[in-house]
Amino acid sequence: MNETNPTKESENMAKPKRIFYYDVLRALAIIGIVFCHVSVSYVSRDINSPNLYISVFFDCFRDFSIPIFVMLSGALLIGKKDTLLKFFKKRLSRLFIPFLFWVLVYIIFTIIMNHGFNLDSALKIFFGTAGTLGVHFWFVWMIIIAYVGIFIINKVMQLDININDFNQKFITILAILSVIYIGLSHYHIINPYTPILTYYLSFLAYIVIGYFLAKYDFLEKRIDRKYLIIITALLFIGSYLWYIFCFVVPRSHLVHQFVRLSYFNLLILFMSANAFLLFKYLSKTKSFIDMENNRLGNAFTTISNYSYGIYLIHYLVLYCIKINLIKFINFTQGSSLIWIPVLVILTTAVSLAILSILDKIPYLDKVTGKK
Repeated sequence: MNETNPTKESENMAKPKRIFYYDVLRALAIIGIVFCHVSVSYVSRDINSPNLYISVFFDCFRDFSIPIFVMLSGALLIGKKDTLLKFFKKRLSRLFIPFLFWVLVYIIFTIIMNHGFNLDSALKIFFGTAGTLGVHFWFVWMIIIAYVGIFIINKVMQLDININDFNQKFITILAILSVIYIGLSHYHIINPYTPILTYYLSFLAYIVIGYFLAKYDFLEKRIDRKYLIIITALLFIGSYLWYIFCFVVPRSHLVHQFVRLSYFNLLILFMSANAFLLFKYLSKTKSFIDMENNRLGNAFTTISNYSYGIYLIHYLVLYCIKINLIKFINFTQGSSLIWIPVLVILTTAVSLAILSILDKIPYLDKVTGKK
């Protein structure tokens, strides 16, 4: 008779089932962010050139990638019934331990490059100040602050309120208010950018919208799924192309500097929401379900698992690739259509390789950010 391990069984039962389209969205979002950081130098180079269309096309992947990252946090974390200690211990340990490690690595690298320690430079890296090697670390602070808002929302959803479908109504109202907030920012009626705390808290709008889009869908009850896939795909692609060809490039050419919309803009929300819904609808098709267990699906899952680690490490990896590659190839003068994808592939592959190696080393496996 086979004996079972009750502890292992309970752990398996407690472990939530992965949602594959979340993995795909997360993987595409982190690749989009790498595209943005690779292409930024090409955007500066091509600002007065027709090639700006190509470099901007890649750079603006960030404009829906960051919102999708945040929306996924809402989809995954809103509705959790953890205590205050459990909620923050579980999330902050996974978030902060890798962050502190890579901040230290970035600071040490800067010390070596600058031949000396500078406290102001170290603090700017730590807080993700623009213009530093740690410019992307702002996202970590934003997520930490957003966790407070998520916890409060969860506590409200756990209240014993005698209202039918209270949680759905509560989230629907919050989602409507979130869209209104982004609309007010779009029309410059409010300013979500100062102080910095307000800016970080403003991303709660995307967190709520992400949960709403993931859990509730009134369209799918009325429209055939295949039409929803076509509609959301056309809306996403159409809005993104309009954004590039009718706003970003013409405006950038006009003022001779890169111009893009903020995250708190109705067009950015529209693009991000349609991308999210597109993959939600695709996830229920046979081809998408079959993809989960093939090589492409495994690649998406692996990138998704290491997405946070890739986010933390990729900027330094990209910098090192550039300063070493320039010794052999003058890629800065090459075609952005070729070199941006090449650098993205190299950066992502090297980042994944480093994280995979660290994941096999005791203690250092804690700094990979692996899910």
